[in-house]
Amino acid sequence: NKGGNICLDNESGEVCLTNLLSGTMVFLYDSQGELREKHQFTLPLLTITISKQGTYVLVMSHPNCQPEVRRIIYTGI
Repeated sequence: NKGGNICLDNESGEVCLTNLLSGTMVFLYDSQGELREKHQFTLPLLTITISKQGTYVLVMSHPNCQPEVRRIIYTGI
């Protein structure tokens, strides 16, 4: 999953994920560590909409790879 792409549209709060391995589990946690979203990636892309501004942690986990962790800061600007 190292080749995965994550892009955030800071106006709409949409997080778009591409180039992940099919079957990758994607978890979105808020700054309090609460699980907000849980999805299984299917080709070609996954879109998650963040409803509130703040800092989030995105965890991507696949059985054949090390987990990948990314921080997302949604400012709404």
